[in-house]
Amino acid sequence: VEVEQFHQIESSLQVKQFLIDTRQFLYQMIRIVNVKEEVLITLGLVADISYAWDIIDNYVDLMQKGIKNDPGLVLKLRSTFLKLASILDLPLVRINQAQSNDLMSVSEYYSTELVQYVRKVLEIVPKSMFIILKQIINMQTKEMQELPTKVE
Repeated sequence: VEVEQFHQIESSLQVKQFLIDTRQFLYQMIRIVNVKEEVLITLGLVADISYAWDIIDNYVDLMQKGIKNDPGLVLKLRSTFLKLASILDLPLVRINQAQSNDLMSVSEYYSTELVQYVRKVLEIVPKSMFIILKQIINMQTKEMQELPTKVE
């Protein structure tokens, strides 16, 4: 607030807007720093997606259609796959806390399940590539006329 009182700053709208934005960001940072531990725990529970193993297969077709229409969607799905990987954390933490010998086998099982799911979703990529290649080959062999090597 004190900085805004200077004559040169009062006359510059751009600097005033920058100061207003900076003040808002600082208030936001203070609010984030003061978040209570209970809120973080609740947020972690709400964001937990361990229930997704039951419903995630319902979205394979939808994801594949999206990838087919927009191949750039694969990059966006990366965060979904990473979130699915976080499903592995909770059961493994519990098994590790219990000091069970099953940690490695359970870890391997869940990792294999995740890899199979990612493969199932992304199998559309090579399929789409080969469909496009087939269309290109058809265009080159059937639709395009070959030019003579010597122009007469």
